[in-house]
Order: sequence, then C-alpha cells, then structure tokens
Amino acid sequence: MRVLSFIAVLLTLPGLARGAVESARSPAEVSFARRSCFLLYEIGVGERRREPDSACNLRVTPGSTFMLPHALFALDAGVAAGPDETIAYDGTGDVPDSSRRDHTLASSLQHSVIWYHRRLAERMGAARERTYLLNAGYGNMDGSGDPARFWLGDSLAISPDEQQTFLLRLYNDQLPFSRRAQAQVRDMLVQPPGVILNSRGAHNFAAPWPAGAVVSAKTAATTDLTGHGVRWIVGHVQRGARAYVFVACVDGLKGFPEAIE
Repeated sequence: MRVLSFIAVLLTLPGLARGAVESARSPAEVSFARRSCFLLYEIGVGERRREPDSACNLRVTPGSTFMLPHALFALDAGVAAGPDETIAYDGTGDVPDSSRRDHTLASSLQHSVIWYHRRLAERMGAARERTYLLNAGYGNMDGSGDPARFWLGDSLAISPDEQQTFLLRLYNDQLPFSRRAQAQVRDMLVQPPGVILNSRGAHNFAAPWPAGAVVSAKTAATTDLTGHGVRWIVGHVQRGARAYVFVACVDGLKGFPEAIE
C-alpha cells in the first residue's frame, strides 16, 4: 500500500522534499497527487505539513474512516457496551474473508467490517445518527442517505481539513461525548508494531519503527457518487513526548483506479 509511505514520513521527519517525490512519479501519478491531500499536525505545536493546500478543503466520502466516529457514537449512546461488544455474522453478503466471522467493536475498526457498522446504524436509528453527526460537527453532517451506506459514497462527506479537526478534538478529549468513550476509541485504533490492519488483512510496514513509536490508524477505500475512487488513511503517531495527527486522502478520477492503488 503506497499510502503507508505517508506514515514513514511521520516516523522519519523531516522526510523527503516534495520535488524529489514528484520527480519519481509518472505524470498521471503527479496529477492524482495534486487532487489529493496530506496533513500533519503536531499536537501542542501546530501544523507541520500541508500538501497541497488547494485540495485539503474538498469534501469527499469518508468511507470506512467514518467507523471511527461511529464507534464513538455507539459507545456514547450505549448501543455498544464496549470494545468487546460482539455481533454475530449472519453469513450473508459479498464481504471480505476477514469479515466472515463474528466481530467485536474493536475488530470491526481494525478490519473495516461494514456489516457490523450497518447493525450499529440500525441500533442507533436515523434520527439519533443525525443528532450525533451534528453534535460532532463531522463533515457536512448529512446522514440523510441510505441508512445502510450514507457514509459509503452517499450523503455524508468530509474534507481532509475536517478529518484533522475531528482527530485533534478526539485526541484532546474535546468532543461532546464521554471521555471514557473517547479513550476507548483511541485505544482501539492502535496498530500492532510493524503492520497496518484493514479489511484485506495485515500489511507489512517495512520502514523501521523508532523505539517506543505508537501508530494509530484507520483506512478506507471506496467510490463516491461521481465515480471517484477515494482512499484514506487517518490517525495519530506518538513518539515519546511528541504526538501528531495525520490525514492522507487520495481522490482519483473514474477510469484510473491503477493510479490510486
């Protein structure tokens, strides 16, 4: 997963210069890079990187990154008792192998289990979902689409800037939800050393991990209503006393999925 190179930048600041990166890309890849955004914010210090500025306020579908606030909503509302809340897989649907089993709230985040969050949406109900979106100030706060997929290329949209704001509020306990729920979500996002987990399994992370570095992340890969392929990775890095939130979004034109991959 090429997007993981963004995390390598986080772990080895200051990282590569933009010109060096672009010179190694094909023209098509450079074009996609200009439609995409990478943000890095050091908590307690301020923004460290913004590339490019022009794309970072464009709203696109959050895809499975919405599972992050959705888990928070479910915990705060009491429709999920905790990270170990287990929902049984009913055996239906065209889902990845990693989703074909019972899951907990924690494992649903790790493996992007869409059916699990559809069940949570049923428990929440449309009215309560909209209330939580408004209270969180999450993206365009529009949960009016299909209850089973409003975050998967339907009505809900969010920009990289708004993802960063949400993460900063989460990691500073500033969201209008219980602190316990916020802490539980932060804990569930922590990745095992050397890998990043998503619906396709565990992806080796080749870059050396500095001693004590902790990476928390959530990925997404989906298509919006205009046919754009959208890839996200958002999260947090802790290195000793220093901490960062990061957002990477790759937005590709219809017909060029290879450039996104």
